[in-house]
Amino acid sequence: ASFLMMATLISRVIGLLYKSPLSTVVGNVGMGYYGYANNVYVILLLISSYSIPMAVSKVVSERLALKQFRNAQRVFHGALIYAVVVGGAAALFAFFFGNYLLPVNQQEAMLALQMLAPTIFLSAILGVLRGFFQAHSTMLPTSISQIIEQIAHALVSVGAAWLFIGSFGKDEESIAIWGAAGGTLGTGAGVVVALIFMMIVYLVNRKTFMKRIANDKTSEVESMGSVLKIIFLMVTPIIFNTFIYNASSYFVWLYFVFLW
Repeated sequence: ASFLMMATLISRVIGLLYKSPLSTVVGNVGMGYYGYANNVYVILLLISSYSIPMAVSKVVSERLALKQFRNAQRVFHGALIYAVVVGGAAALFAFFFGNYLLPVNQQEAMLALQMLAPTIFLSAILGVLRGFFQAHSTMLPTSISQIIEQIAHALVSVGAAWLFIGSFGKDEESIAIWGAAGGTLGTGAGVVVALIFMMIVYLVNRKTFMKRIANDKTSEVESMGSVLKIIFLMVTPIIFNTFIYNASSYFVWLYFVFLW
């Protein structure tokens, strides 16, 4: 908990610091597009992967407590399948139909949202890995991954925005559009770096996991169907509650945007 608290604090500080140079690079209009795209991204992320770490951690830790290492690994694999399907569907929706979630007068933010679409998919997989290690009573990999995610996010956001504006910015409007797209690209870069780190941590510990599975004497092995059902029943109420709470404020904000 201490590791996670420190990591969250450091991540927040980094998140605050990079907004100023990003705003300087992309301008007020670009930051507006960045904000619109990010709001839609957050809503889709809440639906697809926000609750995955909590669900995976709970379900896997239950099996580990009973020394059912084989079933714990099956839950891990089932969660990855769930993340790929749900995260992939949300990412495709954001890329092809995200314009329906943007205000009519802010469709220029679509490019920034499309840049964020793959991040939704990758975030779901990252959430599974974080939840898996939380179930093993260690928050260190999650904490470190959050810090390096924010560092990469900050550096790439500013750098990509500057590069895109220099390459594609022809007038004030195109500068805002491509600047916002570069800013959102940093979000994806952060998730990619964090995902690579978590995969490396998993591979380093894989022999230990496989050894435990080989020595597991559990007679009853859960089917993948039952595993997916458990994950779905665990995730859905959390998603519903979180979505209603956050989406209500989003739609109120959207209503006033349309009025304006």
